Amino acid sequence: MKEVIEGSKFKSRIYQYIAAVAANLGILSIGLHYGWPSAALPILVSGKYSFTLTNDEASWLVAVIPMTSLIGDVLAAYTINKCGRKKLILFSSIPMTISWILIAVADSKTNLFVSRVIAGTIDGLLFTVVPPYLAEISEPDIRGFLGGTFMSTLAFGLLLENIMLYFMSIPTAAYISSSFTVLTLFFLPYLPESPYYFLLHREEVKAKKSLRKFRRRYDVNEEIERMTNGIEEDGEEGNILELLRNKTYRKCFLLSLLLTLTQHLSGIMPIQSYAETLFTETKDFLSPSTANIIYYLIFFLSAIVSLNLADRTGRRPLVLFAAGIAALCLLSNGIFLYLKTAKKVDTTGLDFLQLLFISIYTTAYCSGLHLMPVIISTEIFPSNMKGLALCMINICFSFASTSCIKLFGWSTSFGIYVPFFLFSFCAMVGFILIYKFLPETKSKTMEQIQVELRGSDRKINRYRG
Repeated sequence: MKEVIEGSKFKSRIYQYIAAVAANLGILSIGLHYGWPSAALPILVSGKYSFTLTNDEASWLVAVIPMTSLIGDVLAAYTINKCGRKKLILFSSIPMTISWILIAVADSKTNLFVSRVIAGTIDGLLFTVVPPYLAEISEPDIRGFLGGTFMSTLAFGLLLENIMLYFMSIPTAAYISSSFTVLTLFFLPYLPESPYYFLLHREEVKAKKSLRKFRRRYDVNEEIERMTNGIEEDGEEGNILELLRNKTYRKCFLLSLLLTLTQHLSGIMPIQSYAETLFTETKDFLSPSTANIIYYLIFFLSAIVSLNLADRTGRRPLVLFAAGIAALCLLSNGIFLYLKTAKKVDTTGLDFLQLLFISIYTTAYCSGLHLMPVIISTEIFPSNMKGLALCMINICFSFASTSCIKLFGWSTSFGIYVPFFLFSFCAMVGFILIYKFLPETKSKTMEQIQVELRGSDRKINRYRG
């Protein structure tokens, strides 16, 4: 009987799942771009390619994506409620395809930097657009799962690009990578726009039509009424001043900022980008390339486990677990590297510890910090503020990630153990603040969450869908 009920639920939600697949094809391409440096840069700096990068140029090539994502953030923030979520996702597919072709035909450093600038711009755009789209089309019971597919797809892209570069040349892998975003043009046009977008423009008939397709039932009046009440209470369009002045919006922004800074100041991007270089210490028992793929496989599998736990255990426990374990692993790895490089302690036979610490860190990070910040950020902001809020959050992400990447790149001059100590400190501070301030959002409608964040005395049951 239980299997019949679950099957019926799946069928009624089939368009929500298809929409998640279609919208995340662009995110897959972004994940491929984020995974590209760890396997490609050792080749490009080795002098074995048609042109050679210096170590400083390589670090800038990594940093340019989070830096240029600011352009996409701003573009999306000011167009998401005007053009719609679906149109912007469709628009992104062509530039992303071009970015990979530029890598495939690259005969100079310029091609690579132009490609990464394009990818960074679209990264910012998709980060601001895809999570709201997934949150707005999802039922509360699966919103954590569907919202989590955004970062899980990113993790799969990281793994896939490293596997491709293990077996293929850089141009061949780039041509294959360029094909994924083309598929968006075949799937997404047949799926509806977010009903929240239509309601923001007072197009209730179109909103009902959209919701009926996503829910696969005709009677959606109660849900439409709940959405309309929430939009009317929050207003039709937000701005930066309102984001900072309004007590509830400011609270949401600070919570999202806390999650994002904890996520990225724990050092995930530099550790990913320099994974193969880090794993040169494992060469006595495992080749760096193989260790690199194992790292990304752990990353992806841990993200999948977290994806399936999001709507069961809740978001808050997963984030706390991830931040706490990450802090301990980063500290342990920092101590190991300090003893080895600064104190010249003989670590013969113990070099596997670095792979162990990084692997546990990766598992912990993906269990909560990889998926949950984006899920929670899209849940706590009302629809009229989502684009602007995610734009501001991604701007903070850009500065945090770029700083971490450059710090790691410069660590050869003051000790590679120093970044690990700093990353551990940031993760521990984040753990303490998250424990104190972060609420749980599991299985609540977005309107319920807004009421609780406002501290309203109204009965929550009024908003149950």
